[in-house]
Amino acid sequence: MSHNNLSDIKKQHVENYLNALLDQIKNNTDVLVDQDITSLLKKPPLDSMDTLRVKLLDLAKKHQIVLNTEKLDELIESYRNVLLKSCDEIKNIRISKLQSFVSKDNLKDDNDMIKINKSEFNSINQKIKKVLKDALVNANDHYICKNINSVFPKDLDENLKKKIIDEYTKYLNGNYKKQLIENFEIKVLVKDTTLLNSIKEQNERYLFTLEHSRVFQDL
Repeated sequence: MSHNNLSDIKKQHVENYLNALLDQIKNNTDVLVDQDITSLLKKPPLDSMDTLRVKLLDLAKKHQIVLNTEKLDELIESYRNVLLKSCDEIKNIRISKLQSFVSKDNLKDDNDMIKINKSEFNSINQKIKKVLKDALVNANDHYICKNINSVFPKDLDENLKKKIIDEYTKYLNGNYKKQLIENFEIKVLVKDTTLLNSIKEQNERYLFTLEHSRVFQDL
């Protein structure tokens, strides 16, 4: 085999290695966003598990008020849709940032590997967490605060209505937000760890082939 052909084989090996890393980053992020994160934001299978719905109904029951459940379901669906829309941005940020490290320019020599430090993950996670937090603020301001009146009886005392709304928004900005962000961070951490291990395994396979393949030893 000619030297040029051997060089081409080695270049192809590097390309395959980089493409494998790019695929791992994309697949890992797709699962994180499309399954893990969206599971936190979508409507639960049972109404009794729907904390957003149950909380407002409990507040109304506490004050002996009957809410328009049809309007309530529409309100919460709109709220969730705003949060779900943030998933596209989260996915794009994570994929683009992580894939930016996967480049031939980052390989100093043939035996070098792609390395992504934990600090880089921390920086990316701060960005995607901010996207979710901003979506929560937007959903509260534009869907709950502006449209929540539609779920109450028209003749309800305004002071009582305000009291219930204040309690509900306090819950949304307090316990609900806190629990959602904590669960979000756990999901992200698990996928970060999985991806780091996958990259490590890919690096080991790449180096093992370089060091032990008879073809590459001829170069």
